[in-house]
Amino acid sequence: MKALNRRSVLLGGGAITASVAIGAQAHESGPTGAWTPLADMPFPVQEIYPAPFWKQRDGAQSLKPKPYNIIVNAGGLTPSGPNNVTDKVTFYDPLYDAWGYGEDLPEARHHIALVNNNGYLYGVGGFARDANGGWQMRSNCWRIGAIDEQWDEMRPMPHPKAEMVCASLNGLIHVVGGRAPYGSQNSEWSHHIDTDEHWIYDAAADRWHTLAPLPTPRNSSAGAVVNGVLYVIGGRTVNDGNSAVVEVYDSLSDRWNRAAPMPKAQGGLAAAVMNGKIYAFGGEYFSPGSGGVFAEAWEYNPRTDHWRAVAAMPRRRHGLGAVTIDNAIYVMGGAANVSGGNTSAALDKFEI
Repeated sequence: MKALNRRSVLLGGGAITASVAIGAQAHESGPTGAWTPLADMPFPVQEIYPAPFWKQRDGAQSLKPKPYNIIVNAGGLTPSGPNNVTDKVTFYDPLYDAWGYGEDLPEARHHIALVNNNGYLYGVGGFARDANGGWQMRSNCWRIGAIDEQWDEMRPMPHPKAEMVCASLNGLIHVVGGRAPYGSQNSEWSHHIDTDEHWIYDAAADRWHTLAPLPTPRNSSAGAVVNGVLYVIGGRTVNDGNSAVVEVYDSLSDRWNRAAPMPKAQGGLAAAVMNGKIYAFGGEYFSPGSGGVFAEAWEYNPRTDHWRAVAAMPRRRHGLGAVTIDNAIYVMGGAANVSGGNTSAALDKFEI
């Protein structure tokens, strides 16, 4: 399947609405998960990479905050923002099923990757969008220590990058694959190409280092860390459409290996880890004269190297986010149509 230029279509539409299937089953062998609708995000938004973070509870006595008790999203594409992009930072508190606002990003971004690392929340890369172009790739690395703090500028990536996997592993931030400028131009989608680059950021030294490259260069993949190894799942390439490839990085040997491929090739998907297993959600596909958005959800067991279908999402979406808090995965935002139509504010909780 050949990829089309998904970025030529302007963002449009508002939040979608859909009936919610509670306890839906992916096949007849037994229950495979339940979905619960929760409070919508403050505004519809897609092309997001949210992350877990923490927030001190009012009246709390402990000086040590509870880890991962809120979900933070920053930036994204939205119908209501200037040039359809936002600098807003929002957070969701599962205890109250409510959303709030944090400190704005220094610059409006879409596809900015958030990652929780050593008690800080980092925002890495992404695209700026204004009258000079909708896909101005950036190399910035920002961080905050609390949701109401201003973002500090850290050492930028070696060069601009976006639509990559960004994950914390052994106290270091790994940035893998994605897209990067292939020449001097850097303002539109056509100026970028897939990359196999794999970098780590050492916050203590404020330095970036190069590690073993990703064997299969691609963008719009999902990432997950299980048992000290990093998984890069699915995604797509510039010239050959979606990929079902799953590759696994072992930091002890600085080597990559192949795992069982996804049952379907899905790009623009999201993934999260729950109870030692990886769950992958949604995405989109393109082909000449057609395309679509996935509702499928999959479970991967690292011990058996096996994928199985679980309850499909009640609302099909791509460019969405998925974050685990305690024993549930929260799936949010995205778009119901390829290339940005019907942007969603929906938040749904998935449990097994």
